[in-house]
Amino acid sequence: MAQPELNSNRGRYFAFCLAFFLSGCGDSKLPIEGKTAEVVYLEAEELMRNDDFEDAAKRFKDIETYFPYSEKAGTAQIMSAYCNFKNGSYVDAIRELDVFLRYHPSSELVPYAMYLKAVSKYMTVSTVGRDSAQAKDARKSFVELINRFPTCKYVEDSQKKIVVLDDIIAAHEMMIGRFYQQNKSSLAALGRYNYVVNKFPNTKSAEEAFYRIAECCANEGLQEEADSAAAVLKARFPNGIWTKKWNKSK
Repeated sequence: MAQPELNSNRGRYFAFCLAFFLSGCGDSKLPIEGKTAEVVYLEAEELMRNDDFEDAAKRFKDIETYFPYSEKAGTAQIMSAYCNFKNGSYVDAIRELDVFLRYHPSSELVPYAMYLKAVSKYMTVSTVGRDSAQAKDARKSFVELINRFPTCKYVEDSQKKIVVLDDIIAAHEMMIGRFYQQNKSSLAALGRYNYVVNKFPNTKSAEEAFYRIAECCANEGLQEEADSAAAVLKARFPNGIWTKKWNKSK
């Protein structure tokens, strides 16, 4: 006869633990009990209007947590990501957008989600440093957006940002190439310089890359190849500083 009482106690204990757990699941400090997804969404919007992006992101996140099947759930994910972006929490924004894109592949908000994800990656890219992986990853995201939605309104800005990223990637390759060249590894240096002129011919680094190719080839006794690179350098950048430097060296 004691067993039912034990089961009852276990049930009450389980219910208490579940309630305690759920009370800690919400990201925001505002109460959720008795509210609809629409009300919570309006609260999040109010926080956002007051530039309280951190709490707004958490409040939008509450909708995903407590009302995952509501009509507001998908939009709330986007808004949470946007607020994280505005707050400088780019990694959190990317994480939210990845979830949205996985579960809402047919949403009309997909182009914006892809754009915001790419821009979030773009914001994490530093200038020339030890690694260009972040710049390449951001570039890949912008290219994917353009390829999938070539007529969307985010294409123009995406193309502008790709130009910036190309300059960063090319400059990074030049930095490595100069390191190899200074350490008498002309072949390795040429690989980097050729990568720049072939993949990023319209970047700020292209002129120097042609100069360095001509310089490396001349140093290795490959005069024909040096003359060919120098000819391209002069044709493409007749008044460039690296063209003038080459002319002075001859």
